[in-house]
Amino acid sequence: MTTTAASSTEQLSLEDLSAGLPVPRSALLELGLSDEQIDEALESRPLTVAFHADRQDGAWFSVAAASRAKRAIESFKHTKARWGGTPLLLAPWQVVWVIAPIFGWLFYDDELQRDVRVIRSAWIEVPRKNGKSTLSSGIALTLLLADREHGPEVYTAGIDREQASRVFNDAKQMALSSRKGRQAVDAKAAVLVGRRNGGILRALSRIAEAAHGLNVHGGVVDEVHVHKSRDLIEAIETGTGARDQPLIVYITTADDGSEFTIYDEKHTFTKRIAENVITFPSHYGVIWAASEDDDPFSEKTWHKANPGLRYGFPSIKSIRDAAAKAKTTPSAFPGFCRLYLNRRMSMQSKWLPMPLWDEGKGGLSPDKALKLQDAWGGLDLSAVSDLSAWVLVVKSRRPGIELEIVPRLWVPEGRVKDLEHQLQVPLGEWARDGFLTLTEGDAIDYAAIETQILQDSRRFRIKRISYDRMFTGGSIQRLEANQRIGEVVPIAQTYLGMSPAAKELERLLMEKALLHAGHPVLRWNADCVQIIRDGNDNIRPVKPDRDKSSARIDGVHALVGAVDGYLRRKAVKDEALSA
Repeated sequence: MTTTAASSTEQLSLEDLSAGLPVPRSALLELGLSDEQIDEALESRPLTVAFHADRQDGAWFSVAAASRAKRAIESFKHTKARWGGTPLLLAPWQVVWVIAPIFGWLFYDDELQRDVRVIRSAWIEVPRKNGKSTLSSGIALTLLLADREHGPEVYTAGIDREQASRVFNDAKQMALSSRKGRQAVDAKAAVLVGRRNGGILRALSRIAEAAHGLNVHGGVVDEVHVHKSRDLIEAIETGTGARDQPLIVYITTADDGSEFTIYDEKHTFTKRIAENVITFPSHYGVIWAASEDDDPFSEKTWHKANPGLRYGFPSIKSIRDAAAKAKTTPSAFPGFCRLYLNRRMSMQSKWLPMPLWDEGKGGLSPDKALKLQDAWGGLDLSAVSDLSAWVLVVKSRRPGIELEIVPRLWVPEGRVKDLEHQLQVPLGEWARDGFLTLTEGDAIDYAAIETQILQDSRRFRIKRISYDRMFTGGSIQRLEANQRIGEVVPIAQTYLGMSPAAKELERLLMEKALLHAGHPVLRWNADCVQIIRDGNDNIRPVKPDRDKSSARIDGVHALVGAVDGYLRRKAVKDEALSA
């Protein structure tokens, strides 16, 4: 198909525009798509499409340029999972919404005296497991090997070496998986070298790696939402000045709604173009996501947000499982919305719903019923003048109940009035009712807490004490020397350190296997606590972003530590049974 600048208006017809296609339908047919496949891609239309390429003076669509990119990518093979070793055939949505518009729109540059690409930056935002890595690798290899550029420098960028290498390593495997790829590249440990054009493909993870200057033809920035600094991305962007038609592709999932980040800047810029607030032909963007009005648990919504779902990536089962968890576990809901529906959701959210918590307020067994039962403790000591907590979970003898909580909490007596004003809770009343112990003076008396722990070691069989390293002082050494106490170990205040026990606490509450007797101080802590979630579905209890000064979660932190010991005991038992 031969096209000219004069034919661009005819090619992109009113029918195409009304349907929202970024590529002439006739061109898509010539690229090998059927009418049914084009309609299928239209059913997977992104929620946001930022497309102004046709507004560039002299813009026209080149089937040859789009076809060259499509053929290049499809010459490789899948390298992972059940598709490994099979030809990498682009799905209709990938051709219509990504490859064809990015590579096909050209214009005649008077200064260069030749046709060059209109689109220089592309924003592709889609939920996880929709084939982002494979598509990223295919684009990187196309820029290296099939973009008719002399000595192209192509870079993949990540926040660390592992992430930056993910796209590079996939591209390397893809190149080596095909006969043409093996002929075209010289694969070294950290770089792919184009044998015919002298180009390179390399991973960057630190600004220092770009310190000597880059001459960038292409860049693929993976998971923009996790980039805290803009320096590396800006180094790649500013390194394109000497190239005729550079292309930087940003492929990401939604972030947690943080403002003033590099993700927020580019996501917002893309939406402003889509809303025609800004006219910017050289930037193209597509965002697949569920809207706020969509039912997050409807399969229709899942298909709307996940263009690859009809082709099996992600699998419908994986989303059903994640949705079922999000329905029953409040802490999982924001992560489900962000990762599977691509909605910008704060990963910090309220953790323990009070109705669920209150279901566990059945009375504690009398001391004689719990006496000498196995117990696990968590210790969260405050700074000099704040709330401190020692919480035990004790094996219950009640049918259907696994654990009963024995909470102990302290504040300095001299700080009660100031803290009551600051925290807006009745500390004095709780102390009079026996739910809170006051220590003499303005500073916490660690010796009083230590004495209580030793008393409890005579009442229960304490198998393990998990503690936060902060403010423990010499108490830990003395507890370790006590023969009645089992292990005394620190628990890392990290995702990996806290997530297993936090999830076990969720399970115990949901299965109504935990009793806490409605202890008001612990309930207040439980009402304050929020959780944050990382990209691997690990969770960590934290104070809320807002009102940190009026929230306390020490009792829950100590409770998670106690459950950590209980969980480790279960893990050891399970290993013994399977041996």
